[in-house]
Amino acid sequence: MTLWFVLAALLILGLVAYMARGGIGFGASSGVAVRQSIRDMVAAQREETTADDRRNFTYTTSSRSEDDPEGGQGGGSSDNRLTLQKRLKYGQLSHVPQFVFAVAQIVISVAAFLLARQYFYILLQLMALSIGPLIVNAYINHRVNARFKRFDRDFPQFLLSFVGMLKTGLNPMQALEACAVNLEDTSLVRQEVELMLERLRLGVSEERSIGSFGEDVNHAEIELFVQTLLLSRRVGGNLSETIDRLARQVRKRQYFRASAQAAVGLQRGSILFILGILFSLEVYLYFAWPECVIITWTDPTAAKVAQGGLTMIMVGMYWVLQVTKIKV
Repeated sequence: MTLWFVLAALLILGLVAYMARGGIGFGASSGVAVRQSIRDMVAAQREETTADDRRNFTYTTSSRSEDDPEGGQGGGSSDNRLTLQKRLKYGQLSHVPQFVFAVAQIVISVAAFLLARQYFYILLQLMALSIGPLIVNAYINHRVNARFKRFDRDFPQFLLSFVGMLKTGLNPMQALEACAVNLEDTSLVRQEVELMLERLRLGVSEERSIGSFGEDVNHAEIELFVQTLLLSRRVGGNLSETIDRLARQVRKRQYFRASAQAAVGLQRGSILFILGILFSLEVYLYFAWPECVIITWTDPTAAKVAQGGLTMIMVGMYWVLQVTKIKV
């Protein structure tokens, strides 16, 4: 049994190291990947010789309304379902094969089950099987949410600056470049704008370059921004007023999101406070009355009752965390 634990631990460490290497090393290899992506797009653009072929790659409102009547999630997605492939793209983990995450889930779950089998009864053993998917999904969701927060932090101010630049008489591309320069070098919005402008300089069509803006960020307002730019280039209109309304909407959603998270945070804080009290009481009883705690976990009948209570606490915590997940 010890050999199985050692092998499982080594396999888990190897998978985690591989995933971490991909997440950490992405920053170093992102430039190469971006340049290669741009070269591929330029080559595809030069091979398009007919108007029908160009329209197949155009980021239009009509095609989106046919494919996805309710709207997509993030820039460039016509399907509203957030599949594993999309989550990996939004979390900058597309370079990691999907089977790696499936294997990681299985290995972590099996290792947790073998560990629980040594010390706990059937309820906690069954719960241990779900640890693998929970850990892997939490890791992916963390990366997706981190990129969303990085983009959302600067996006409202970027839109307001864009409106001001348009009102000064600059054309949209010049205004975008001027707004991006005012952002920090680490700003995700600035990086997306610079990537879009680099595509334009390398010969990619304007529609495809604009349509690729923020395609790997799971932000709902990106699609509205992209469609607004494309429609203004085709049919004209007062772009500054439209972007100004979009900026106000983004501000309101950002404020409402922060208010909802603050309200939910109170509930989560209450749960953590109650758990802290329970743990403190357990520690106090161990020092004040050791037999009470020791017998609880050594006597077969008492251990079953204690583990049943622990199972209910864990299920309750998971349920509350799922209920308090608010998406605005």
